[in-house]
Amino acid sequence: MIYALCGSTIMYLVYGFDRRAYPSIYWFYYLISILVEFSVLVEISDHIFQSFPAVRQLGRALTIVISGVLALLYVLPAIVWSQDRQPALLDFALRASVTKIVVLVALLMASRQFRSKLGKNVAGLMLGFSIYMGVNVVNLAAAKAFDPAVYGQVLWILTPASYGLCLLVWTFALWDFVPATNRSIVSPVAGSDSDVALKLAHFNHELSKLIDK
Repeated sequence: MIYALCGSTIMYLVYGFDRRAYPSIYWFYYLISILVEFSVLVEISDHIFQSFPAVRQLGRALTIVISGVLALLYVLPAIVWSQDRQPALLDFALRASVTKIVVLVALLMASRQFRSKLGKNVAGLMLGFSIYMGVNVVNLAAAKAFDPAVYGQVLWILTPASYGLCLLVWTFALWDFVPATNRSIVSPVAGSDSDVALKLAHFNHELSKLIDK
């Protein structure tokens, strides 16, 4: 949130004092923002498997690997193989957002599969990020599909609205620190949930032994 505040302030100052330099600086800032947003996904992954250190390391590694593979095979070709700069940048931004959504959906599925107790903080982090990413994909797709004049008059507001809504959700979710329980992040109840908890605990134990070796 501090990064968003400082970055937005700097970009407004650049726009006010040197509009010719603004486009180049914006895309540089955007590339840094992509790394920051992927770090949020890694943070979410860490919290999902907080009580299982070995599985947490595996989840973090898988998040980074999935992001890297999609970046190389899906995102970067939008820039490398394109001849027109502006459509290429829009396509690059759209593909980067889709990649983040894929990773986020994978984390949501893992959370559901392992009956993770996310807590208010992590759930709010995921909700705000989901809103931002979902609206961002719609916005970038609209920017490619519609005439620039129509987009500039109506649809441009989607990006700042989704950005502000995400930060608002994060503010409420993270205002009070609510740590996850240290004993188990998986619901210890009877039935299928109990089986999932036991299997995950066993997998964490075996993975820990493998890492130690």
